[in-house]
Amino acid sequence: MARSVLTMNNNIIMPSISFHQRTFGQNIRLDDNGVRATRHTSFDNGVTFTNKQIKMNERIHMKIIDVDETGQWLGSLAIGFTQIDPDSIQRKDLCKSSLPNLCFKDGISYIKRISDKLTRQIIITFYYNQDGAFYILDGKEQELSKNIDLKRPLWGIIDIYGNVKGVVFTTPMKAPDNSKSFFNKYDQKPDLLPICHYKHLKFGDLQSITFHHIHGLELELFCQNKVAFRKNVPELARPYVFIDLPMAIDDEYYLRILSIDPNYRTPGVIGFTNVNPSIFNEKFESLPSVDPMGLYDRKEYWIIVEDAFDEKLSELDEYRFIRQKDGDIQICRNNDSNTIKTIACTDPQQTFYPFFFLNGRIAAFSLIGLISSTNNAINNNKKTKEKDENAGLCQICLDTPASCVLIPCGHIVFCSDCKDSFEKKFSEKRCPICRDNYNNVFQIEDD
Repeated sequence: MARSVLTMNNNIIMPSISFHQRTFGQNIRLDDNGVRATRHTSFDNGVTFTNKQIKMNERIHMKIIDVDETGQWLGSLAIGFTQIDPDSIQRKDLCKSSLPNLCFKDGISYIKRISDKLTRQIIITFYYNQDGAFYILDGKEQELSKNIDLKRPLWGIIDIYGNVKGVVFTTPMKAPDNSKSFFNKYDQKPDLLPICHYKHLKFGDLQSITFHHIHGLELELFCQNKVAFRKNVPELARPYVFIDLPMAIDDEYYLRILSIDPNYRTPGVIGFTNVNPSIFNEKFESLPSVDPMGLYDRKEYWIIVEDAFDEKLSELDEYRFIRQKDGDIQICRNNDSNTIKTIACTDPQQTFYPFFFLNGRIAAFSLIGLISSTNNAINNNKKTKEKDENAGLCQICLDTPASCVLIPCGHIVFCSDCKDSFEKKFSEKRCPICRDNYNNVFQIEDD
């Protein structure tokens, strides 16, 4: 297989393919090396060619570096191969668009417009062989054209059109992490990496949270279920993973991105559901396999968010999710106030389990911890009392023996007075230890 990279003397790997520097669209600007092309105005006149003939099975790797975010341009990138030598075309005669026919010149062109929404940083690979021309997007090989005429030389063609404004030739994508290389990237366990952006947090102040043991077959859990890792598999089916604790009002969840797979356009899906994931223990295959939007057809309540994470995410980014008193769920990246946005609106009277559908660029992440409103109430009172935590005392006042058994979980947390004040303060009857709803209280009589 031909290689489309070139190693320089200073060990910097550069692509061996560049843009043809004489024949390109009127609205195109090339950088000095000819590996970057940008359409600087309008939506057309962005046809470009490779600087050389492309050999069979030689792969062209191209990264999207700029897109139009105004929505004013329709249409998108077109890619393919042409038998027309770009040296035979005068730049002034070059057509505005590669489709439907490239300049009506003699020769055959095999070109396809990519209808999928393209985002910055996504890499598209395309090539041809005896079976036709193909491109790879989102980790899937798709057809450009069949029955390629292999008797004549072929040049690559990239029509930077519509909502795509800039591309650059690049080197082959790195292989996604396997579990061994994933752990070798860090000098300590990934769930114990220091908190870099939310510096006011300390692990000792955070409640531990974990992923539920029920998850998709493509995923693995490590570090006592605090790290979720997606395996490198050809096709994904049901890559669900749930957080094993529902999100209550004023809760703050913190997580960290650990591994990025550049083969995918979109980061992945986050969602929230009012159903305990334990019910899927025997019914996991009932969940939609490819498109999580199918969850809306189920009888439970589901919220699906496809744009919670943006295209700028990178490894070791830290995210905070907070559920406001009105039920709105907000996200913030790296403690940057400019990134705060509301991603979901929920019923404040219900709790929701966060879950992830890892079908995008996020291949692994870890749960840093939780700041819980109910546990803060208990922890703040503990700090003001110097009593033995194991003395069987009420965990609110730390003065009176705990005497209320919460049904059905069975935890003994409150004395009767503190139970009443706790229930007045919080709208839901929820055990501060396990977070399950309790519907009754059994009072223990003193001996």
